[in-house]
Amino acid sequence: MRRLVAFAALTLSGGLAAASCQLVSGIDGMSVDDTAGGVVAECGPAGTPCGGTCERGEHTPPGVCTDDGRCTAEPVACGLYDCDPSGTACATSCLPSGAGCIDGAVCHAPSATCTRCGSVPEEAGDCSGNNSFLVGGSGERTRCDCSKETCVLACDAEGGCAGSVLLDTLKSPVVLECGDQCNGAVVTCMGPYPCEVVCSSGGCRDLTLRCSQDGRCLLKCNGTGCTGDVKVACGANFCAVACSVPNDSIHRECGSSCSCTEIGCD
Repeated sequence: MRRLVAFAALTLSGGLAAASCQLVSGIDGMSVDDTAGGVVAECGPAGTPCGGTCERGEHTPPGVCTDDGRCTAEPVACGLYDCDPSGTACATSCLPSGAGCIDGAVCHAPSATCTRCGSVPEEAGDCSGNNSFLVGGSGERTRCDCSKETCVLACDAEGGCAGSVLLDTLKSPVVLECGDQCNGAVVTCMGPYPCEVVCSSGGCRDLTLRCSQDGRCLLKCNGTGCTGDVKVACGANFCAVACSVPNDSIHRECGSSCSCTEIGCD
């Protein structure tokens, strides 16, 4: 009886030793399989196809399982892109909503490419082609001042910019200098270039700023500017409100913004 027990123990230990030779180097690829009653490798048997998948922003190309339970293919990060809907490869484009990009990245709508949070188009802006303008009290139009390669528009007439103002940021950055005007205005930015609204004391009361989906957006409130019910609806890119003095009249709707901040307003 003792010989039988010793033989069984020797056989069991020998079997475990043989198994360890096959699996110890692939221990990271093991999992406990309750149905099998032991530890098994996730990839196997040897020669079985593996990979060809994409999960959580990492693509594993097709490969085969090795003797030690590993896949010959290594996962590769998709960078700023997420996995495509098929779950087999990295996305190569994105939608304005941000679909196709990882969290924290922004979809550059014109080129359908994912960019880092806070980024601006690599191409230099063309202020001369900017279509932004302001309409004066007599119906005259004020075009961009392009002296600094940025479209600068100034509301310097009494009651100026009190209605809807569309800022074209498709081809260049735009700065709207409201001064003490823009009261009750609804300002909408449209395009991937930065959009900035600057308010002085007495200006931007009850202002609404609607940022573009993919461009940087900034509201600057100086002195006693930006009083009443001021709203900022952020897009997916960097979105900020900067105050020269504390101001609790500003309400931000961060939405999908990758960076939604207040500077000096608290």
